[in-house]
Amino acid sequence: MAGTGTGTPATGSTLFSVAEARAFDKAQLTSDTTYPDAAIIAKEAEIREWLERACGVNFITTTHTDEYHDGDGSRELLLDWPRVQAVSAASQRSDTTWTDLTATELGQLQAADLGPVYWDGGHWQRGRRNIKVTYTAGFAAVPALVKQAALAICAEELPGSTTPWQADGYDAGGVSYSIGRGDGYNGQWHALPIVMRAIRMYDHSLPGVA
Repeated sequence: MAGTGTGTPATGSTLFSVAEARAFDKAQLTSDTTYPDAAIIAKEAEIREWLERACGVNFITTTHTDEYHDGDGSRELLLDWPRVQAVSAASQRSDTTWTDLTATELGQLQAADLGPVYWDGGHWQRGRRNIKVTYTAGFAAVPALVKQAALAICAEELPGSTTPWQADGYDAGGVSYSIGRGDGYNGQWHALPIVMRAIRMYDHSLPGVA
């Protein structure tokens, strides 16, 4: 799984808009007094970071600046975040001197969906944290299932709950309900089925993912 931060998202890019959050489901977030724009915007950022960490992929185009790697002398370099769209800058260090790749060399880099960048015409020098790369990665458009999952989390978490966190169920209308708990163990990241479907479908820590 990716592990060096989420980088800088493209300006204005989000998993969902404030308007979409207010209109979702039963429109429980429709009150801009109870749920001001700033609260929804903050919750979207929190949900986005969590989903990206859980799946190991950026769901919006994100720039990762000066990401450091160890070189192994091969033509291939595995970046931290998959679905690389473009590498805008790369440098290699020899002792204390950094040398930038030229425009021609950058043009030789070929990125694969799962993260490796192959250098067709060169190789990544062997060393410890001797390579740094700036690149954009992620989905060009938020997958529909991920957007629905993010909206479901927002609608569930933003309203205050009167249910104690220790509770594992409740009764309503003569029916008993069990509360599922997501803790990350055994793949159970969340109690909402749509969230689990999204995570399992877009988990880029596994081979052969979407």
